[in-house]
Amino acid sequence: MLITVAICTFNRAESLRRTLDSLAAMRLPSDLAWEVVIVNNNSTDHTNDVIGEYFDRLPIRRECEPAPGHSNARNRAIDAAKGKYIVWTDDDVVVGSDWLRAYVEAFQRWPDAAVFGGRIIPKFELPMEKWVAESVSVLGGPYAISDFGNDVQPLSVAENRLPYGANFAVRAAEQRNFRYDPNLGVAPNRRRLADEIDVITRLLQAGAAGYWIPAAAVEHCIGRERQTVRYIANYSAGLGETDAFRYMGDGAVSSLWLGVPRRLWARLAKRWVCYRFHRIVSPSPIWVVHLQGYARIKGMVRYWRQQKGWSRLH
Repeated sequence: MLITVAICTFNRAESLRRTLDSLAAMRLPSDLAWEVVIVNNNSTDHTNDVIGEYFDRLPIRRECEPAPGHSNARNRAIDAAKGKYIVWTDDDVVVGSDWLRAYVEAFQRWPDAAVFGGRIIPKFELPMEKWVAESVSVLGGPYAISDFGNDVQPLSVAENRLPYGANFAVRAAEQRNFRYDPNLGVAPNRRRLADEIDVITRLLQAGAAGYWIPAAAVEHCIGRERQTVRYIANYSAGLGETDAFRYMGDGAVSSLWLGVPRRLWARLAKRWVCYRFHRIVSPSPIWVVHLQGYARIKGMVRYWRQQKGWSRLH
């Protein structure tokens, strides 16, 4: 059985090097056939040079996707993959020594399942910001922290037991039928997220089976540039933009003010007041939650104001 490990990358050459070092250090079954498909999404740094350094250490195939956007890069990886399963990870992770072995064992144990996901452990660059250290429990989304326990269990949309994009696997046959929406995912001048959540949700809702594989673990490297209020706010605003894009035009909008549903203005004002108040009087985990709520609504408002003509409402 051939396995494809897929990585999409953009301007993270040295971070990618760290990821490839971890892939080269894995303990693998002696009979495993595998490939590493790396999609360079129009990087302007020395990404291609770094990839070239690993041709003699890893079974790498390099692809280029000129169209910007994470979903476009993922779809190029699907087209290039030769494996029966595509195991996805990111260019800012360190995979565990038994990461791929754990997935292969899961594929063999549950041959009828189409989706799998594993643990994502944050690895913070030091010195770690004090407020971040105190608030890790409420920063699962911004830092892609994923841990559903030590026992294998079914993935579930209803219970929100879904893997994140830095560590999941999809059987290639299903993956080719459930491609990534180019309107979702990070792209220039756009902060939309959840391209992988969209695919996994559609797969499970279509009847596919999926499993949480705790032994398939990776570390997500969190640099100090992400340990900032600005980063958390921008991520949360991206969630808001994603929400607005996905649900705009669902028939629930009755009136607009300055191009935005009136109810959103009220929610924005309330969230702003709560965040400012708790930033002064509350411990970090509390004001961070209010920061995320305020920024999420702000992202929704910004998305609506960017629209022209509101044609999707009619």
